Amino acid sequence: MLRNADRLRHFLAVAREGNLNAAAKQLGLSQPALTKHIRKLEGELGVELFTRHPRGMNLTGFGERLLRHAKLVEAELRFAEAEIRSVQSGHAGVLRVGAGPFWGVTLVPKALARLQKDFPDLRIELEVGVNTVTHPKLFRGDLDVVFSAGPDAEELPPFVVFHDLLQVSMRICAGRRHPLARARHVSALDLTRYPWVEYQDDPDTSSRLQALLRAQRCAPPRLAVRATSLLAVVHLLKAGPYLACLAGPLLSAASELGLVALPFRQDIRSFASGALCHRSLAEMAPVRSLIDYLADGAARLKAN
Repeated sequence: MLRNADRLRHFLAVAREGNLNAAAKQLGLSQPALTKHIRKLEGELGVELFTRHPRGMNLTGFGERLLRHAKLVEAELRFAEAEIRSVQSGHAGVLRVGAGPFWGVTLVPKALARLQKDFPDLRIELEVGVNTVTHPKLFRGDLDVVFSAGPDAEELPPFVVFHDLLQVSMRICAGRRHPLARARHVSALDLTRYPWVEYQDDPDTSSRLQALLRAQRCAPPRLAVRATSLLAVVHLLKAGPYLACLAGPLLSAASELGLVALPFRQDIRSFASGALCHRSLAEMAPVRSLIDYLADGAARLKAN
């Protein structure tokens, strides 16, 4: 049984640094004192949390399991402190926000600007990335709220709640000067005649597109570029005869990107998208306000 919350803080420092000396310096402790605290924690739990080697310390399997929970405890304590400060001084602290590609370049920045008008002492850290990056960080406690496609129900931890804000359909996109941009109808065969750009690694969309083309007895898309920057994808589409599969609402929310959705009538992939956050944080004023602002933005997109 854990009897001392400070020992969790010491454990986290060693886990992050991988080195007792560096962790002790960060905590303002001596190396022998920190070693003693870690030994006591291992004694309380009855397991070894680290393997020691000449260059530092690595987590054992037990340590990996404790790390997941310790990060969540740390997040809860940080938000408890932020909530108390908010009552005293008008909402100070740090809010760590994750966003999928569509949300991160359209609705989220506008909502964050609006949020900081209401909570000027709140500092925000924004990370834009695909679900395979942001969801694990949310589940570990490294992010507080994420705006993205929702995970499958069986993948949602009990301590995370999902707010469905927008139904997203993936659309085949091109620059406005693309040969297919003014076509009245685009066939599966048309899609095989041009090079493709893929934004990061999106196996769901890619596999569904390939299956759709295979069903039409067409060759798979010819991947020319895979980019980790959505801005790079946009510029490639505008600069050459490329095609890409992007979230349909992206075109409505950011018409200035200079892209068009091609009139390809078959559904590639549709999914619910919205806000994921820790259940215990869902009613904190900054989190609640941010979700409300994003709900307003999503509602306006639906109305257009």
